[in-house]
Amino acid sequence: MLKRRKLLVFPVLLILAMLVMTSGCTGTKNEAVNNPDHFYSQVQLGMEKSQVESTLGVKPEEKDGTYIYTDAQTKFGVQISYDASNMVMSKILYHGDDSKIMGLSDASVTEAQMTSITEGMPYDEVKSLLGSEGTEIIEMANPADPNNPIVMMIWFNDDQTGFYVTFLGHQGTVKSVKFWK
Repeated sequence: MLKRRKLLVFPVLLILAMLVMTSGCTGTKNEAVNNPDHFYSQVQLGMEKSQVESTLGVKPEEKDGTYIYTDAQTKFGVQISYDASNMVMSKILYHGDDSKIMGLSDASVTEAQMTSITEGMPYDEVKSLLGSEGTEIIEMANPADPNNPIVMMIWFNDDQTGFYVTFLGHQGTVKSVKFWK
């Protein structure tokens, strides 16, 4: 009887050790998968289509010459345009319901602030003026300056009013601004 107990202790300890080790790994993966911009952040301008598909691990939906990769768990994804060489030339944060994208921003902004945002203003000044970080929703190659992509960020209120600000470069300088109401 004692021999039998000793034989059972080792497998039980082994199973417990495996559960402890894998539970830590699963938590990290779930955090990444539950992040609404997880797919968007995995894709970089200039990536090959095959690399995008391998990285995201889902089959895209083709729509109007673009490819939409959606995370089945979050329903967020990325809409990609490829150039003739199958390299990423633009990416858009995607959700079938645009209000979900606007809901990622927790800004408190007013239309009156728009006159204070001027072309050439640095991102940090816009952030300071609007009171929070923006949420990046679009990045596209800039044919005039490959080192400074065109990036659109949003600052939206709970009532789905807010700013679309286009920058030259990541956290670069303002190119244009629009208030959505």
